[in-house]
Amino acid sequence: MSHLSQLDLDAHVLRALPPELAAHAEAHLAACAACAAALASLQAAHRRFDTDVLRRTLPGVRARGEARSVRSWRWLLAPAALVAVASVAALVFRGPSGVEPSDVYGLKGGAVLRVHAKRGARVDVVADGVRLSAGDALRFTVVSSSGLPYVLIVSLDGTGAVSVYSPAQGTLSAELPQRGRSADPVELPGAIVLDAAPGPERIWALFSRAPLALSDVEPSLRALHAQGPEAVRASRQVSIPGVEAQDSFLLEKSPP
Repeated sequence: MSHLSQLDLDAHVLRALPPELAAHAEAHLAACAACAAALASLQAAHRRFDTDVLRRTLPGVRARGEARSVRSWRWLLAPAALVAVASVAALVFRGPSGVEPSDVYGLKGGAVLRVHAKRGARVDVVADGVRLSAGDALRFTVVSSSGLPYVLIVSLDGTGAVSVYSPAQGTLSAELPQRGRSADPVELPGAIVLDAAPGPERIWALFSRAPLALSDVEPSLRALHAQGPEAVRASRQVSIPGVEAQDSFLLEKSPP
């Protein structure tokens, strides 16, 4: 008997499976003790996150945002804690039978950045240009179908602050894990919670053959900020030496 994948279980917990797949999952869980135990463990992790993490971190994030809008995001969790964060792996990366992950993402080659948002109890893959609020938790998934081994996730917020979101608290690109196919999606470790810094904010996934340093990226992003918010909204890509593929995501900010 084949078992449900971790992504299937995550999506089942978050009620994100299509009806026919949800029915299949329910039937499988009723007959498979191993998958039922894995589901129970995942549900317990969600409960621990809601009670032991969010209740401690969100008030502090909101308070800092009200006191000062210095940085628009903060990394909250170490990778070991991330099973619970939204299991924002709510997205099921497998499409219908025979559909490749790159088809699901809508890209044949190049790079893809997907942003998953946990807003209250709801988890979604959010669209470019979405309006988000202080307290929304995010995770990132990337695809490099050209097989580039390094990725750096950086953002430029409405104050002109440039931040590295992945690797967490890092200054150099992270090496992506080896996958069976270059088009397989990779969930990046770490989760961030939005504070009250103003928008618009654009987040880039920058792929390269060698690690990029934050110092390689900052000049181009600061120059973009100097052109004003409409330039940030319009600039899906930026010119940075060493970047061979990139995708980006724009978010607007609701006032606190």
